[in-house]
Amino acid sequence: MRISKFSAHYAALIFTLAWALLLSACASMPQGKPDQGTPVASLQAQLDQAQEALAKTAGSERTLVFVGAALNSQSTAFQSDVLAVQKRLVGFDMPMQSLIVSNPPADLAARFPAATQQNLSEVFSRVGAWSDKYPITVVVLMSSHGNLDQLAIEIAGQAYPPIRSATLNAWLRRINPATPTVVLLSACYSGSFVPALADGYRMLLTASAADRSSFGCSPKSTNTWFIESLLEQGLKPELSWSEAFERTSQRVAAKEQALKLLPSLPQASIPKAWANAPLADWLRGIKP
Repeated sequence: MRISKFSAHYAALIFTLAWALLLSACASMPQGKPDQGTPVASLQAQLDQAQEALAKTAGSERTLVFVGAALNSQSTAFQSDVLAVQKRLVGFDMPMQSLIVSNPPADLAARFPAATQQNLSEVFSRVGAWSDKYPITVVVLMSSHGNLDQLAIEIAGQAYPPIRSATLNAWLRRINPATPTVVLLSACYSGSFVPALADGYRMLLTASAADRSSFGCSPKSTNTWFIESLLEQGLKPELSWSEAFERTSQRVAAKEQALKLLPSLPQASIPKAWANAPLADWLRGIKP
């Protein structure tokens, strides 16, 4: 069967566009055999530094503890998400300690401990201990490719066991329930974590519904669309979490509509007691 040059060109164009959209959606694409990572000295250094700083305050003022995890080496967006949110939180003008684990793409030098389940378990154990001893507020961000009830972990092309909602919930439960905590999940199908993680005191914002893809995580993306929109529209001290989520969702929806993409439908679980409180008050533990 003869194929015209126009038809061949059109087919190639369709294939290219389809492939680009596939890469832009944050679906899990595991490679290699699952394995377990091990804690490293650089993680211990982060934990020790934070412990020393908290001890110096002797509980005299509240400290913001940021836990940032870039779980997947397939895109620059994941580490960029973590660093961008950290930078924004530094500007909130309160004592802050950052605990960052990251699996960067192969062409980027490793700046942080690997984002493995073992390292994250150690991080949450320490944060949990601090929450019983010091006045802290916790912001958790996990950015990765995802699938139903899983956040994919990949290091240099090697797939590791994904984080599932039961595991993440067990880690979060180590944190004192009285500690203001927000969890940000930027991944496809991250809404599937809502039933397990929704809690009467914990904030939860996800990039998508349980059955939807999210976008902005092609190999060289700057940020995922969810985190980019949160930084542009939502993460501001004068806004409440409800307002922050609404503005973020609207911004994401506008980007998707412009490209005629299936809406990702970000999800949120926000305790009523804090729904209308400014982020600045929430961060400092000032009850409404």
